[in-house]
Amino acid sequence: MKNFLIVARSFSDLHEKYINLIRDYISVHGGMCILDLDTCSDFSEAPVTVDDNIECIITVGGDGTVVRVAQNVTNRKVPIVGLNCGHLGYLCDMTVDNVEHCLDQLLDDSYKVDERMMLEGDCKNDPTHKYMALNDIVVTSDAAGLYVLNLTVKVNGIPLYSHNCDGLIVSTPTGSTAYNLSANGPIVSPHADCIVLTPINPHTLNSRSIILSSNDIVEVTLEARHEEDEPKANVIYDGTLRQILRKGESIEIYRSKATSHMAMLENVNFLERIRARMQEI
Repeated sequence: MKNFLIVARSFSDLHEKYINLIRDYISVHGGMCILDLDTCSDFSEAPVTVDDNIECIITVGGDGTVVRVAQNVTNRKVPIVGLNCGHLGYLCDMTVDNVEHCLDQLLDDSYKVDERMMLEGDCKNDPTHKYMALNDIVVTSDAAGLYVLNLTVKVNGIPLYSHNCDGLIVSTPTGSTAYNLSANGPIVSPHADCIVLTPINPHTLNSRSIILSSNDIVEVTLEARHEEDEPKANVIYDGTLRQILRKGESIEIYRSKATSHMAMLENVNFLERIRARMQEI
């Protein structure tokens, strides 16, 4: 491949250093590289624009940058590869120590494409807007943990449980190492075919994460703990607030038809990567 797009979470001095390194290296080796400065300056709001000739997107930042790009390019099967300038970087094959080696692999087409499942949310009170997530869809209190929610969960129309809790994480295998991991959920191979449910701080002693089939449909309903209550919950897609649930309202979460495509450069087993990243914590 020869045509690349660079997307960065910010245009800080550190990011600028590696953006320039990548752009210069690709240019010297006969490639073309575009930098979206609008995206760099306000990444949380600006969409990612991908020209038809772009063959690969290189993100500079961390896992969050990879996830944001994945949300924006679901209509294009353009592989994404991340340079980790952040912390753990489970989704990033490139590091500050192997940038040129990884760029050589991309330029020589010496990579594999890994297809990752995504989730989609269908909010019953907002049927015109459906959003997708690579990592997770989280239903959580809008009061920063100060207000306990009563969430009823059904799977394929069958009641599963009702919890008083701070929220619920519905995660893909890719997202198992994100918020799900912080909430003591299981680590799942990104190639597994499943959906993970993990309650956040449930007010019960027997609550556990549950692993479902990727074909299951999860329905989460916000109930009132007391008759006079008027609870509200945020629906957050990969860390971005998209929708609000009010008393009696529900959201269906299921596997999306869209997928994300990751360029895999390093021949590193998933378990080896997990072990290495855990040692960095």
